[in-house]
Amino acid sequence: MKRIVLIIGLVLLMSPLVDAQGLKFGLGAFAGGNIPVAQDDQKTGTAYGVLGRIRIFSFVIAEPNVTLGKWGKPDPIRGVDLGIDGSKINSYGIDALLGAAPGTVGFKPYGIVGAGIYSVKNDDTGYDESKLGYSVGLGFSLGLIPALSVDLRGKAIIAPQEKGSKKAVLITGGLTYYFTIGY
Repeated sequence: MKRIVLIIGLVLLMSPLVDAQGLKFGLGAFAGGNIPVAQDDQKTGTAYGVLGRIRIFSFVIAEPNVTLGKWGKPDPIRGVDLGIDGSKINSYGIDALLGAAPGTVGFKPYGIVGAGIYSVKNDDTGYDESKLGYSVGLGFSLGLIPALSVDLRGKAIIAPQEKGSKKAVLITGGLTYYFTIGY
């Protein structure tokens, strides 16, 4: 019983609810490149989106996000133009950032682990699937002032499909603005 009370006490000490600065959350936007991996029928495209951030513990940030992306038109295969545009790939998910302190000044590296619904659609081929997918990556945040940070990251995504999976690497940069509630 003592161990359970000790563990609960430690968790509460790391919780933002006990933080003297109050509860911090952020809103941000990002854009960058969307690079398909091992897919001859797609080329590099673009990605952009919005995110929210809320500190769960001092070293864990929950980041719900929406990413809208598109892969580029494939190169001709054996000299034959396939006549299709790149697929759209959108995701609605949540990432956990491990290691970045929100709303602080300075350089802060972090790891990324996430999951979301990945929707892959191509109007030219009639392909349209949405399934639960996963992501992992690394990034860093550069806090310019306590309320504003610049983020750069690389994130690998795996979007399972009916036959196999779609894989890509997102390389993005963005800005996040932080708010504080309480105290």
